[in-house]
Amino acid sequence: MYQYHGFGLNIASEIEMPELYAYAFDKADVTIHLGKIPEQLEGNAVKRAFSLIGEHEYTLHVKNVSRYYAGYGNKIIVEPYQGIDDRSVRIFLQGTIMAAILYQRGTIPMHASAIERAGKLILFAGHSGAGKSTLLAHLAVKGHTIFTDDICVLQHDIANNIISGAASYPMVKLWEDAINKIGSETYDKEFKVRPNLPKYGHFFHDSFNLKTLPVSKVFILNPASSAKEINYKKLNALESFKRVERQAYRYRFATGERLRGLHFSLMASLTNTVPVIEMSRPAGFTGDIHEFSNLVETLL
Repeated sequence: MYQYHGFGLNIASEIEMPELYAYAFDKADVTIHLGKIPEQLEGNAVKRAFSLIGEHEYTLHVKNVSRYYAGYGNKIIVEPYQGIDDRSVRIFLQGTIMAAILYQRGTIPMHASAIERAGKLILFAGHSGAGKSTLLAHLAVKGHTIFTDDICVLQHDIANNIISGAASYPMVKLWEDAINKIGSETYDKEFKVRPNLPKYGHFFHDSFNLKTLPVSKVFILNPASSAKEINYKKLNALESFKRVERQAYRYRFATGERLRGLHFSLMASLTNTVPVIEMSRPAGFTGDIHEFSNLVETLL
């Protein structure tokens, strides 16, 4: 099996995943197999259009791509459609399915990119389309160190009241128009994340950090707001909690009192211990990327 490290976990996989960091280990935290997924889950499960969500298990059906199973925080089964390309299969595996595994393990994936600065993390959180990856990529061009793109796995050291983050995997995903607006030779258009999708992956395996680092600041990115110019607001603790707790990645997996309690305590601790800044910008973010990243740098 292929061996990788990602999302703070050692992953053994029958599927080759060049997006992840190759890493030798003795014991896997998660195994990924090709096979047939179970038709039913143990216990009560919430049924949705293309998925089943249980307390310890999850299944997903992506039409014409693959069926997936994630169970007990340590097992994934992938049942691809015949003839489907590997990249389409992997993109759901490395997103939604890994999120299910993380919640099952009692960790919270945050919808955030991050840079490393002086041994600590600065998070850029926001929903899809907020500009997390574009900002991250432009900051990297200006000399900042990429830690993770799109997903940062949060962990709570309760004894010391420290929130730390682990990186997902060493690839930044950028839309073609974002690459054009950034205007740097650092980002090319060689690796499409899916066929027929104008979105490309930029790898940073050589600088990928396997360590879990403490979070020192959080930026919340507001896409296409009604603002006529770029602006920011430093949030108080209550405002911070209301904004940050919404940034959990695939929060629908936080089923049951245990996970919701964990989510609440982690987000409360985070927003009580680190500053949170909300950034708003007009529509057409990539057109203002230079001005936007300059302002962010003054607030780091």
